[in-house]
Amino acid sequence: MRRKILCGLSVAVFLLTAGGVPAAASAASPPGVDNLDRGLISLRTTGGNFLSWRLLATDPAGVAFNVYRGSTKLNSAPITKGTNFTDTGAPVGASYTVEPVLDGVSLKAAAAPTVALAAAYQDVPIQIPAGGTTPDGVAYTYSANDASVGDLDGDGSYEIVLKWDPSNSKDNSQSGYTGPVIIDAYKLNGSRLWRLNLGKNIRAGAHYTQFQVFDYDGDGKAEVVMKTADGTVDGTGVVIGSSTADYRNSSGYVLSGPEYLTVFNGQTGKAMATADYVVPRGTVSSWGDSYGNRVDRFLAGTAYLNGSYPSIIMARGYYTRSVIVAWDYRNGALTRKWTFDSNSSTNGSAWTGQGNHQLSIADVDSDGKDEILYGAMAVDDNGAGLWVNGQGHGDAYHVGDLIPSRAGLEIFKVDEGTTKLAAWMADARTGAIIWSNASCGCDNGRGVSDDIYAGSPGAESWSSAVSGLFNTSGQNIGRKPSSTNFVIYWDGDAQRELLDGTHIDKYGTSADTRLLTASDVHSNNGTKATPSLQADILGDWREEVIWPTTDNTRLRIYSTTDSTSISHTSLMQDRMYREAVAWQNTAYNQPPHPSFAIGG
Repeated sequence: MRRKILCGLSVAVFLLTAGGVPAAASAASPPGVDNLDRGLISLRTTGGNFLSWRLLATDPAGVAFNVYRGSTKLNSAPITKGTNFTDTGAPVGASYTVEPVLDGVSLKAAAAPTVALAAAYQDVPIQIPAGGTTPDGVAYTYSANDASVGDLDGDGSYEIVLKWDPSNSKDNSQSGYTGPVIIDAYKLNGSRLWRLNLGKNIRAGAHYTQFQVFDYDGDGKAEVVMKTADGTVDGTGVVIGSSTADYRNSSGYVLSGPEYLTVFNGQTGKAMATADYVVPRGTVSSWGDSYGNRVDRFLAGTAYLNGSYPSIIMARGYYTRSVIVAWDYRNGALTRKWTFDSNSSTNGSAWTGQGNHQLSIADVDSDGKDEILYGAMAVDDNGAGLWVNGQGHGDAYHVGDLIPSRAGLEIFKVDEGTTKLAAWMADARTGAIIWSNASCGCDNGRGVSDDIYAGSPGAESWSSAVSGLFNTSGQNIGRKPSSTNFVIYWDGDAQRELLDGTHIDKYGTSADTRLLTASDVHSNNGTKATPSLQADILGDWREEVIWPTTDNTRLRIYSTTDSTSISHTSLMQDRMYREAVAWQNTAYNQPPHPSFAIGG
């Protein structure tokens, strides 16, 4: 069964405010759909100005569009294929609007005017935090790291939540002090809404701070959620817990003291609700080592566990013990919904050590409720173990409609254990392996699965330690791509492209073709070479990629300027994709996947 997103959902109510923001979206849209405006952008190309805008879940079937420069209509007939247009020969600075029409009749809800940029990207100014010195006399500075997005103020457009990493951030396996983690929120014009300082009792590194940005209480404005500690300062300057407590040991680890979970107001950064973090660290050695590596491996996500509203997912551990906890934030209060613990009497040793360096969220049994995919195991929407297949821990994970010809969703995973399968494709509902690559006797550290080649239906899969490119049946069909990292919807076709470091390539059977080399930017997270964020945050259904500039004074947002005749509702209005953007910053970042296959 092929899952596809509709090109324009027919809904009972189609009311739009000025500026193109759907009114009463909660009544007209399925759960998990952000209430978005048109997202109209205008980028500079060699031929003129390229315009791109969103098709919304609230648009009626058959909607078309007119494009205006000032008061002049540019298209001779309403645009019905694709939501993009090139104004050939137009000047920089021209002002544009887009008007939806149905059967030739204007719906009187033109997108708010946008001004043509002078480049094929836009810059968001950001403010570098001041550096400092750790207790052992080591100086540190800051660089922009992972980001997420949410509509923090309810205006129908996204704001950016950005994590700043100190130059002395550490992997859990490395001793040493770190500077504090800083979290900022920015509007796309560079206006900073607030700044959080997580304080000395939250260590900096890829595995410590997994932040979620989502509208959890249903008020149309996203909250920001993360693990906090004594000394965390919220966006209004208020300290959580003790302002003087310092639980760092002589090796820089934080292995004692209280741990909290805090929900912050997306507009102000004010701490709205704080609870004790569950599960607490307890005895450090019970997590697999005594010095503080495995006890502080955290994951996070967002899931519609009841099918109606989102819950916060916070997790601790995956090398040995794995604990996954669901929280609700409603009516100003945090409430724990359930706890899954691999050490509980209802589970057993089969659930130990099955987690990945990331998770995924998906409705794998088509009941409208989400499950948590946690590596070689999955947890049902009610917190009970769903399946475990024993293949153990790994470093890369992809969940989506990878084999469109079969019912349901699939998982592609690579394994770290030298006696485990090198890589495998499995049914996301049962964990049953569909095909696999035999053990390589090594740590297979990277792997990707997505439709990158039109010559083979469905997703192609590949990994760093296995030669070749594999089709949906597990057959080697030829040359492995040049990178094993992110994938992105970029050009005009239904396949994804390769995103690695600061460039985008098109896969080819003989060689890859460079489509974009970003200018004056850096990737993040060392050899992982990931962007700050990849997501469909502007324009049509194709994705943006955000990198910090090399001097860390701006976030540079690149959007495609390739035309396409493919019409799709904004990917951010597919619930599984929107949840994937929320968990993208978690631990070893992975690209988001929608619940459907565009290419089939």
